[in-house]
Amino acid sequence: MKLQRPTQEELNRMTSEQKDQLIMQLFDALEALTARVAELEKQVAKTSRNSSKPPSSDGLRKGPAQPRQKGKRSSGGQKGHKGSTRQMVDQPDRVEVLHPQGTCSCGGVLEALPARVKERRQQIEIPMPRRVVTEYRQMQVTCRCGRRHAGIFPAGVTPNVSHGPRLKAYAVGLNQGHFVALERTCQILRDQYGVAPSVGTLQNWIQEMATALTPAYEAAREQIRRSDVAHFDESGLRVRGRLHWLHVAATTEAVHYTVHARRGHEAMEAAGILPHFQGVAVHDHWSPYWRYTKCQHVLCNAHHLRELNYSEALTGYDWPRQLRETLISAQQAVVQARAQGKIRLPEDQIATFLHAYDRHLHQGLKAHPVKLPKPGSHRRSRQHPSTNLLMRLRDHRTAIWRFLTDWRVPFSNNHAERMVRPIKVKLKVIGGFRAMGGSQAFCIIRSVWETSKLQGQNPFEVLRMAGAGAE
Repeated sequence: MKLQRPTQEELNRMTSEQKDQLIMQLFDALEALTARVAELEKQVAKTSRNSSKPPSSDGLRKGPAQPRQKGKRSSGGQKGHKGSTRQMVDQPDRVEVLHPQGTCSCGGVLEALPARVKERRQQIEIPMPRRVVTEYRQMQVTCRCGRRHAGIFPAGVTPNVSHGPRLKAYAVGLNQGHFVALERTCQILRDQYGVAPSVGTLQNWIQEMATALTPAYEAAREQIRRSDVAHFDESGLRVRGRLHWLHVAATTEAVHYTVHARRGHEAMEAAGILPHFQGVAVHDHWSPYWRYTKCQHVLCNAHHLRELNYSEALTGYDWPRQLRETLISAQQAVVQARAQGKIRLPEDQIATFLHAYDRHLHQGLKAHPVKLPKPGSHRRSRQHPSTNLLMRLRDHRTAIWRFLTDWRVPFSNNHAERMVRPIKVKLKVIGGFRAMGGSQAFCIIRSVWETSKLQGQNPFEVLRMAGAGAE
């Protein structure tokens, strides 16, 4: 409500009743503005540590949702951590023998003396980038009967000059796998190898590669459908200047991306995984996921830890910290038990965690009770943000705590979120997509790229083999 500021003359002419009315209007405006400022302060206080906002929105305030506890672990690698120390190979590609030169002080010639290996050192290097041009000469013979026969060119060797599958895989991998812009990818090929494909040629290679990888893309979809546990997530991206949604489904061995103009149920149907999935689906609290009843549902507890951080800062109560510590302690108990070779936690320990969880929930709902609708109203009452969180933690208790008893189930949905994060990097580095076909090709190539890495394969080599097979 906007009030007109009265002049001194207008104030002088006002009666006491009119001034009282003006004062009440000012108090009403002040209360509305105070509520608005409080709401804006809540929004400013939200970060990726206490909400579902992406880390990219934090700026320089980035930090983990679960901060490290000082003094709990020593510096450096932890006990049991698998190191990555460089190891010598038994069969080096090249050996240089460093024999002593010259003569000894006694006059003996060092080169003529028998030698033994005193010390071995190995250095890893990459070969000098250079292009290799292979000329294929088709030979023709004439049989005694007069018939002529010619050799057959390998697949992919087109008339005049063509590019080989390894070069194409390298270019496509730089653009689709490592998010190097089209023009920059062409420049890298020119600088390293003296090969100068155009941007249009590179776009054609991307479409050809997507076509060649489609069977592997469909196989990843089917593998996820049949899996026991799968992770699901979605994130925004731009196609033709409009907001679209990238949907990801992932297991420990396969990844599948799709892009759609919608975020919810329609997009999930088009992706074709959740409608057939009968395992355990790990996801956030996005409501369209709950429409699928063939599968069991598990909620991401990393989201809950972040939101409990926010509730603690917002309310100042102890129950958010207590709930957070209960969840973290349960997660650590599972990790320790698995490291000890156990297959299940003791029943009394499980009951202790759940009892503490229920007790802290009750304390939270007592401090922030659920507001009932007004008599005769069919509209839901607006709840405090902490009340909404508490109702979710109460109503979806089974989906939140499944990790405690079913050790196939992870504590969070970080696996899917890690699969989404590189796409956000792509959007920052080289932007969105100019056409739907480009986004679909990206989903196919990126799915196979991530799947090959999960399965311990070289993604560049997977692209090369697919390109060679397509030719």
